[in-house]
Amino acid sequence: MAKQQPEIGLGREFFTPLSRFGVLVAQLESIVASAPQQPPDPLLCFDLLSDLVSFLDDEPKESVLVWQRKCEDALFSLLVLGARRPVRRLASLAMVRVISKGDEISIYSRASSIQGWLSEWKRSDPLAYAGAAQCLGELYGTFGRKITSGLTETANIAAKLMKFHEDFVRKEALHMLQNALEGSGGGGSFAAYSEAFRTIMRAGIGDKSFHVRIAAARCLKTFASIGGPGLGVTELENSASYCVKALEDPVSHVRDAFAEALGAVLALGMNPQAQVQPRGKGQPPTTRKVEGGIQKHLIGPFMREVHTLFLSGSTDWFMWDRLSLWMKATISACGMSATDSRLGL
Repeated sequence: MAKQQPEIGLGREFFTPLSRFGVLVAQLESIVASAPQQPPDPLLCFDLLSDLVSFLDDEPKESVLVWQRKCEDALFSLLVLGARRPVRRLASLAMVRVISKGDEISIYSRASSIQGWLSEWKRSDPLAYAGAAQCLGELYGTFGRKITSGLTETANIAAKLMKFHEDFVRKEALHMLQNALEGSGGGGSFAAYSEAFRTIMRAGIGDKSFHVRIAAARCLKTFASIGGPGLGVTELENSASYCVKALEDPVSHVRDAFAEALGAVLALGMNPQAQVQPRGKGQPPTTRKVEGGIQKHLIGPFMREVHTLFLSGSTDWFMWDRLSLWMKATISACGMSATDSRLGL
């Protein structure tokens, strides 16, 4: 006989069969509850979460609403137990799906509770912080416009997470920040974007881990793609200069990421109409065109590389790779101009 769940009717209680989604949520709760005695098995969690995400697509909203809060709580508990990346990725995706399919008003309390947990700075497993940060980032990626008011707190959390010794925590902090910036779409406060830019430039781009440097470059590209909220000519110039310097990084993936970031920054600097002025306190700089930015940071260095390469007749792979990076930066800049109607290159 199928297990049943109670529902309340007009003055009496009646029962309906427990849905497959409800069964999966109950299993997830059981795994979390028994964690102190038996750590969750990664493969079991992965399979269960895969089924959970899959069944959500076909589950009626009424059924999701019955189990939504329990599902959210169990998913978050699993994340802060210290799940590995494949499990926490699925758990974060499930969190987004259950809120999207159920009552979206839950996003406010859920995002706030995750921010609160991350802000307490407990002496916990670094994997737990990575999981909570990834989940918060995924929520911002989908519901960013609804929770833009929490962007300042999220930027502050990212700055704190960058102090972890574990590089995977620092990388997740920047991924979270990137999703938060993209999700907010430039609608946050001046303080939020100021702290975000400071974290990227002071803690991210010079990190000893190449994984973190790549994440910082992508974060900088995203910052430029949403209009560089609060950035003035000085900040844009400094960003472009560092991107040019990073093209000498020994890791090819880092060079590629900063080449794309360079193109995005230069495209923004050449188009004041695309630059966003955030709301709130602070004195955001007046939008102005970065005069000579393309010549100084793109065309000039590119022509010097070409001159050196052909004058020497070199067949050195690294020099040809550097030449390709300038092409990548040019394509990135042109791509930003072509896809954004506000840009006038």
